[in-house]
Amino acid sequence: MKYSMYAKKNEPKYKRNNKYNSLLWEMNEQGYKVCPNGYVFSQYVNEKYNEDGKYLRIIQLYENKEKCGGCQFKEKCLKGRKGYKTVSRDVVLNEFYAEVDKNLSTEQGKEMKKQRSVQAEGAFGVIKQDMKFTRFTRRGLENTRMEFLLVCIGYNLRKYHNYLIKNKKKLVIN
Repeated sequence: MKYSMYAKKNEPKYKRNNKYNSLLWEMNEQGYKVCPNGYVFSQYVNEKYNEDGKYLRIIQLYENKEKCGGCQFKEKCLKGRKGYKTVSRDVVLNEFYAEVDKNLSTEQGKEMKKQRSVQAEGAFGVIKQDMKFTRFTRRGLENTRMEFLLVCIGYNLRKYHNYLIKNKKKLVIN
């Protein structure tokens, strides 16, 4: 399954407009990020682990040795913040992203992406466009779940009704 930035990260427009976003920076042979001005973020600061325990997250923080001193792009890169830039890297998440990229670039992965958009998103398209359901009116998880179940029942009843009408026409013709 695609992750949230899968499609956008390779768009030329996105890369062009966000060249100071550290997620889009190139990596050197040692695996360190290199900013557009050529500074290498190789100075290890520390790492953080997630507190909730649901998912394994190891976030490593890096900074460059020069601490952005004399950089002509410092204002644009830091967006008005003072100090210098640090770059974080979620080791586990990057491994998952690399695996997803590898799987979706195969022929089978491309076919599965097509099938997913045809099968699942078609139903949501019908619910949004034909049934005019674009917003939940209830609050709370339980009430929202119940409202969505009612919409799904309506969708299934509509499909069943259309199926019956289609078969009645076949019986009348024969």
